[in-house]
Order: sequence, then structure tokens, then C-alpha cells
Amino acid sequence: MPTSEADHYAHTGLEIQTIPDEVAGISAVRNWVLRHFTEDAVVMLDDDISACVCMVSLRCRKLSVAETLAMLENSAWCARGAGARLFGWHQRSDPRLLQRNDPFGVNHWVGGAVGVVRDEKGGVPKWDELLKCKCDIDATLQELMDNRLVWNEARFCFVQERDKNLGGNSLYRSEDRIATEKRHLKRKWKSHIRLETYKSQDRTAMDVPRRQSVKL
Repeated sequence: MPTSEADHYAHTGLEIQTIPDEVAGISAVRNWVLRHFTEDAVVMLDDDISACVCMVSLRCRKLSVAETLAMLENSAWCARGAGARLFGWHQRSDPRLLQRNDPFGVNHWVGGAVGVVRDEKGGVPKWDELLKCKCDIDATLQELMDNRLVWNEARFCFVQERDKNLGGNSLYRSEDRIATEKRHLKRKWKSHIRLETYKSQDRTAMDVPRRQSVKL
């Protein structure tokens, strides 16, 4: 949180790490966190996340804090074993969207809950600080181009109300800025990105195949 807002969170009793007020926007915050914390793995969770759910059954089951921490650690180890530097989870908490025979992915975008594993040289993905709203999809595509894969644990999802909370990154979010960033992403990534609207909600999809098509 910004240094100027530290008093707002004092009542939680949790250890608080403030970020300089001049570090503005989610992309700049992510880069600052990765420079400041030198652990092998770092997980960044948006402050509007309300739960973590498991989607392997017909109905979602909310994970406890201990289960969530164990799942986070396991996801980080899986990402490292696969050779990925960027990892995340399913973007929508609908069990019908989970393919039971394909619970892991290597070419899905991450956002909201973002994990980073340092490579052997300590390298990490970089976020474009000119982007304030659509930076996670851009960072995912950049990592897919640079490192070839992004680890996605599709069995779990962090539930959140996107783009509705006040404060934080909402200070930079406007219709004009979002439209401008969409145009930039489309020019930059061309056919590899699809930006759509469904029932007034933004939908983002990527076309970056990592498997050869097989025809029998």
C-alpha cells in the first residue's frame, strides 16, 4: 500500500509493508515488489480478492487459509519444475469451465493473483509501467515470447470483483485509458490477443498455441 495510506490498515494487526507514493499503478507496483523482495518465489494478490476456491468437484469449495497457503507453495514448485517464471490460476470460478483431463496449462494469461519464480540467474518478468489497467495480459504475452511458457494451475481460482473497488488502481482507470490501452495491445500483439465484451464485461483471450495439432 502507499505510505500515505498505512494508517488505514493499522487496525488489521498485520505486518505492513508500504510502497513509496511515487510508485503509481499496478505495473509499477509489481516491478517494485519484485525489486524489493528477493525471495525465490513471490505471489501478489489483488486487494479485492475475497476467496480461493477449488473447482475439481461439481460445486466450488472455498479453501481455508492453511489450504490456500499450501496450494500457493505447491503451484510455485510446479512452475519452477516446468521452467516457468510466471504462474497463476483460473480466471473464472465456474467448475463447468475446468477440463478435468487438462488441469494445467502453459499458455494462459494470469491476473489478479500473480506468482513469480526467479530463474537461475535471478531474472523475473517485467511489467510495462506505461500500462495502468491492461498490464497483466501484456506481461503474460511478453513472458510467453521471452520464456515460452507461463504456468497455469486451472484447478483453483481466486474470486474477486474486478474493476469495481474504489482506491488503488481505480485512480488510473477510465474508459478512455482502457480503450487506449486496448488499442495499444492490439497493435503490439495483433492476432495473438482477442479483446471482447460480453454482457458489459471485458473478456480477454490469447491465441498462443504451445501444442502441435494432431489430426487422425
